[in-house]
Amino acid sequence: MANGFIKNLAVYNNEAVLNIESTAIFLGISTATVRNWVKCGHLQALSENTKYFFHKKDVEDVKLKILNGDLEKLNKRANKAKADRTFIPDEYIQDKAGFEELNSIVTFIKSNNIDLSSALLLISLNLLQKEEIICGINIKDIVQKKDLSITNKQIKEEIKSWLSEIEDGTIKETFSFLLDCNIPKQRDVLGFLYQSLLVEGQKSQSGSYYTPSNIVDKIITEYVKKDSKVLDPCCGTGQFLLAFSDVIKDPLNIYGIDFDQIAVRIARLNILIKFKNKNFAPNIVCKNTLFDIGSYDLFSLNDENIRDFNVIATNPPWGVHFLKVNSERLKRLYPMITSLESFSYFLKKGIGLFKNNFLQLNFNL
Repeated sequence: MANGFIKNLAVYNNEAVLNIESTAIFLGISTATVRNWVKCGHLQALSENTKYFFHKKDVEDVKLKILNGDLEKLNKRANKAKADRTFIPDEYIQDKAGFEELNSIVTFIKSNNIDLSSALLLISLNLLQKEEIICGINIKDIVQKKDLSITNKQIKEEIKSWLSEIEDGTIKETFSFLLDCNIPKQRDVLGFLYQSLLVEGQKSQSGSYYTPSNIVDKIITEYVKKDSKVLDPCCGTGQFLLAFSDVIKDPLNIYGIDFDQIAVRIARLNILIKFKNKNFAPNIVCKNTLFDIGSYDLFSLNDENIRDFNVIATNPPWGVHFLKVNSERLKRLYPMITSLESFSYFLKKGIGLFKNNFLQLNFNL
């Protein structure tokens, strides 16, 4: 297996190992709850010296018991599928100094019950103002869906498309705070806010937990070169894509795929803002990587480009609850995978997209 993957995969006695943070995400609980479960004997650590590292198979067994209802007490605490709470993932931001300002934005959106897509659109327009890509905008223009003066042609098309999908009356003049508030400088501030507003149950069902910046930076520094052709097959709002762009000079060498439409909108805007002086359409699309990639119809006339990648870096979803029909389809498409774990499917898919079968695959655990 590729050296890059081995370096980012914790292994102990030839078995995959999860740290406490990955275990918490996989089970849909907090790290504090993980520690408590260790004390109560519900989770077995590797040893006294590695108290908060766990065999992946043991964590999977615990989750299976929860899903089967065998651990009713834990099920009440860990089953996030119907949870409606949100939380601010402070480990996702780079500069902690702006945390309070970001928190005030999240609080405003929640207290005013603002539609998620509408809120993120307004914040995106705010950000475009600060980047001097759009000027002379006010909340009345947005409410009335007036044609906006945007200097970048592709960004104008992105915003026009997004705005057209917002129902009339959804955006109100009282939401002007989101258009005018200060937005702290962060690499993926839109992604941070999106993660902060997604309910926990939704993230648990889709395995949509994003990657801390320090992990992303370490992977990119070690493997990505300025002429690399790169892919994130589970790109979310573009955390890895933006890190790619710190090294890669041609944005058309950066590819991203995700099934979350809002996340893809944000990822496309992120890359367009990063390369705001270039005229291009991002190779970032809303598709299901496991089912839609491989027939090479992804980018229409450019479909031949979805292959021959030098680097694939991603944080694939863990513990996704597939619909029965999709589970059956996955068994047919990937008969070699017996664990039924979503991570394994993305690993297999990624391997098949490398240039000349050369592996340089990085999955964050």
